[in-house]
Amino acid sequence: MAEQIDLAAGDWTAAVSPRIGGAVLSLERQGRPILRPTPQAAIAAEDVRQTACFPLVPYANRIGGGQFRFDGAAYRLRPNLSGSRHPLHGVGWLRAWSVVAADAHSCRLGLRHRPAGMDGEDWPFAFEAEQAISLEPTGMSLRLTVTNTDARPAPIGLGWHPYFPRRQGERLTFAAGGAWLNGPDLLPTQATDAPEWRFSAGRRIGEAAIDNDFHGWDGRAILEADGGSPVRLKADRLFDVLRIYTPPGADFYAVEPVSHRADVISDASAAGRGMAILAPGESLSGAMAIEVELRG
Repeated sequence: MAEQIDLAAGDWTAAVSPRIGGAVLSLERQGRPILRPTPQAAIAAEDVRQTACFPLVPYANRIGGGQFRFDGAAYRLRPNLSGSRHPLHGVGWLRAWSVVAADAHSCRLGLRHRPAGMDGEDWPFAFEAEQAISLEPTGMSLRLTVTNTDARPAPIGLGWHPYFPRRQGERLTFAAGGAWLNGPDLLPTQATDAPEWRFSAGRRIGEAAIDNDFHGWDGRAILEADGGSPVRLKADRLFDVLRIYTPPGADFYAVEPVSHRADVISDASAAGRGMAILAPGESLSGAMAIEVELRG
């Protein structure tokens, strides 16, 4: 297995690690970090949480206590993050991916999940995933595809967890229908469209600590800082939820396109408005792109 795949196109360079959760390790344009770079110590330790961006499959964010019911059966997942009883982000970020194909500017990575033994405690349905990552003169594009290889229908969710460097005057702009407020365990409790949760006119990163889902996202976000060209994040309509994470005092923040809100699988009232339900052999696919707005 390749330890690292280096990509280049035009002014852009990137590095990808199949072994460390199929993660992007770096993304730069003209030497400027667009995603936060992964420290060498984190690469040596294979610490996926310190990478630049990793895929979320077959669900995004937390499942409360790891418990949910689906199609008349009850399931319980084991925790996958130290200090939390809520399993997080699926299994893809914690597995080594295989290299399906690679060239100078793109790669395709594959992952096969079989729910046998302890893997079944991570997710009870079989699936196969493929992540396509490519550099173009305009930026990076990523596509994630998952196929239900189980004999039963299965719930599926997708997303990415990109981390951006927090720079002087960092500002984030996007349009959404509202936000989900969290309880003390960071699970959503109620929706709000209060003005203080609106980013359509832009807000400074660091004004408040946020770790929330925003519903009804239109698939576009602009990240800009003092004196720098704006970064644009674009995602397919599948990703109509945007998770924002702005930890106080950190030199990064996360803007995460996801296909469903946290813990939606355990919310019976959200039936039909949460994760996709795939029949055996059916696939779900979505893409996002990270670009820099060039100013003449």
